[in-house]
Amino acid sequence: MKKTRKAMKAYLVTVVTDDRVGIIRDVTKVLFDCGANITDLGQNVWCGVFTLHCVAEFNGDGEKAFIALSRAFENDPSAEIGFRELRSGASSPHRTKKGGHYVAAISGPDKPGRICLVTTVLARHGVNVEDWRHDLSDRGNALTIGLVTLPRKADAGAIAAELKEALAPHGLAVSLRHENIFRATNEVGPIDSLLTC
Repeated sequence: MKKTRKAMKAYLVTVVTDDRVGIIRDVTKVLFDCGANITDLGQNVWCGVFTLHCVAEFNGDGEKAFIALSRAFENDPSAEIGFRELRSGASSPHRTKKGGHYVAAISGPDKPGRICLVTTVLARHGVNVEDWRHDLSDRGNALTIGLVTLPRKADAGAIAAELKEALAPHGLAVSLRHENIFRATNEVGPIDSLLTC
């Protein structure tokens, strides 16, 4: 009798805890031991708090992995573990097919309300924010950068113009470029190949 293969299931796994050495190792070992394949992972530390989110695929149910991960952190009172099943086909969060992927970048003085101002314009045009980072890297100045998805019929030029008009009075510079153009103008690969000639 032929065994029927269980369908792959994808889960969003989140871990929030006090930062220490080895957390990524601990999380990924548990998931690996439970048969997971990690297809996407992001991790940051903010003010001593470690945060990790990843997409893990299992051949069948991932409930045993959630139990195992919870047990691995049961002696850590600061740990919060999340496990959420994703709908079919959602295991690659940055590869939606709704429209074009663009990189939005805003730089200039760090003032309260800038993120709200930008996202208000984006939401008005039906733009979905898929990945976002706000970094106060320089005293008094900040860089906000994100991967966004425009609806199929959206006018990227019109959205960029509206963003510039809204942000200019605040001394903020903005660009909205297709991800392929962004990569072509920001990756160091071509420059490196020229230097080795």
